[in-house]
Amino acid sequence: MARELRGKIAGPARPPARGPASAGGKTVCVGGISITHPAKVLWPKAGRDAPVSKADLAVYYQKAAARILPHIAGRPLSLVRAPDGIGGKRFFQRHAFAGAEHWLKPIRVHGEAKPFVTIDCAEGLVALAQAAVLEFHPWGSKPGDPETPDRLVFDLDPAEGLRYSATIAAANEVGERLKSLGLTPFVKTTGGKGLHVVVAIKGSAKKPATWPDAKAFARAFCAAIEKDAPRRYTTSLAKRARGGKIFLDYLRNDRMATAVAPWSPRARPHAPIATPLSWAQLRPDLDPLEFTIHRADALLRRGDPWKDLDKSAVSLDAARKKLGL
Repeated sequence: MARELRGKIAGPARPPARGPASAGGKTVCVGGISITHPAKVLWPKAGRDAPVSKADLAVYYQKAAARILPHIAGRPLSLVRAPDGIGGKRFFQRHAFAGAEHWLKPIRVHGEAKPFVTIDCAEGLVALAQAAVLEFHPWGSKPGDPETPDRLVFDLDPAEGLRYSATIAAANEVGERLKSLGLTPFVKTTGGKGLHVVVAIKGSAKKPATWPDAKAFARAFCAAIEKDAPRRYTTSLAKRARGGKIFLDYLRNDRMATAVAPWSPRARPHAPIATPLSWAQLRPDLDPLEFTIHRADALLRRGDPWKDLDKSAVSLDAARKKLGL
């Protein structure tokens, strides 16, 4: 058993032997990992989109590994499993479980009796397809250091009935305001009706980044937008306050909070992917169903619009001052 290190990824456990593909199609081999019941449907047919099988998911994880891993490796994860597909029971898991324990790396979280898990290799991703893991939700922390935030996520959640174009306009506004504070915003679809705007942060030599600071900044930033346009935005959790508005969810920026990872599928009809975009792609007529597992090959052939995310990290000191914190 690998030794567990507080705040650090433990060394790799010895993986199981990789089985070859078997005759009759009962098992297939993807990236050296055996996938049993490969034809099992995880996402049923939806509209013109064909069903997505367990083998399809494994192939997607293999192809997308270089895009997914920089956003989850070394960070505590909550994993959404749906062994019977999106129409069956689904549940979050954040500790090791049978069948994937050789690939899930333990990472200690202060105050928690059991270590959380992370994943750091393509084979591990494929193995999680075998375990019917359909979604990845990482902390916004530094890899290997759960106590230090290194990303802020602003989740724009529109009220029922709002057009997607309204959420796109909101994301552009949030992005411009973050730029005005000296931060570099990035945007992605969520696989649902919302959008995420994300910035990378880091501590200064005198003041390390902390979760209380991250949450306080995110709250103040969203409150300022709400104050300037109260008819369009709300920071209230109460459903009755959200009618016709976009909820600015700053609560993703707290210790133990998570947000869906870039390039993670979602356990929703059409097999959508939470896809990083360039700001130029965020056009008013954007259709979130352009970004699904069925279209993954074309999406992955494009340049990575988030390749410079980590390089863009800055201290929040100057931005806090501009917000009056």
